Amino acid sequence: MKPLVSAVIPAYNAAGYIDDCLASVLGQRCLFSLEVIVVNDGSTDGTLEKLRSTPGLTCLTQRNLGPAAARNAGIKQARGEYIAFVDADDLWPDGKLQKQIELLQQHPDAAMCFGDCLQFNGEGVSPRTLLMEDGHTQRDWGSGPYVPDAYFKLLRNNFITTGSVVVRRQVLDDLGGFDASLRLVEDLELWLRIARRHPIIWCKDVCLLRRRHASNTSRQADAMSLAYLEVLRRQQACCSEEIAQRNVNLNSIAAREYLEMAERALTGHRSKDAIHWAWNSFNTRPNLRALWNLTLGAGQKLGLPVIR
Repeated sequence: MKPLVSAVIPAYNAAGYIDDCLASVLGQRCLFSLEVIVVNDGSTDGTLEKLRSTPGLTCLTQRNLGPAAARNAGIKQARGEYIAFVDADDLWPDGKLQKQIELLQQHPDAAMCFGDCLQFNGEGVSPRTLLMEDGHTQRDWGSGPYVPDAYFKLLRNNFITTGSVVVRRQVLDDLGGFDASLRLVEDLELWLRIARRHPIIWCKDVCLLRRRHASNTSRQADAMSLAYLEVLRRQQACCSEEIAQRNVNLNSIAAREYLEMAERALTGHRSKDAIHWAWNSFNTRPNLRALWNLTLGAGQKLGLPVIR
């Protein structure tokens, strides 16, 4: 039977987590057929051996090309009308897939559906979801499932967690999938391309449990920021008129990101980096906060006592 949904899971050195992830995916109670595709992205820790010994899934393998290329390989192999993503160290709450597919079937104009996310580690589960932490509520988006002005909202803040996303296969085929030249923030770049052309909807339920641990790529804070800035640059290059018509100032958003990098550098006593990022912020969009961080960075470099 041809599956309705294909779950695509990129896996890189995930031997310690993949069993739990697969149990949460294969254990979904669905009223439709589901295929599970795992793409081993050049793992060296025994991940491939675990995958080969697990029944009920399709295992692909490639050299280490990054999550975008791995997901694209899974999409190419997939037979489902819908593609659902999850990373190999994360978990799906039971029943989440059924809820999201029902929403997409009820709203055939929507290209994709995402949900809320709870983070967890060895000490337990966070009491607040990511949408709560970011201040996103029904008050922002209205009572319906559609996210109004999703493209412009995503420019300011990526509120979509990849492992909570279900997207129509046809949309991915039309847009070419993930940009494999990006190893970080590749998800936001795709969501922006989708949201610019299609409505997107959200599920109010928690649709992902995201594991936090030392090897999470999303903890590479400066690399993530630089990748985000590259995505903003690309949006400016392709959509500047549309963005300007909506009075969205990408320079302001980029200056804010540089400031966050400067303040992380100050916290880490990396005064040279703090000065560099604060100057980039000021040069992108002059602001007093950047000047203050320049002063703090210079003081830290000189070894002066600084009161923040």
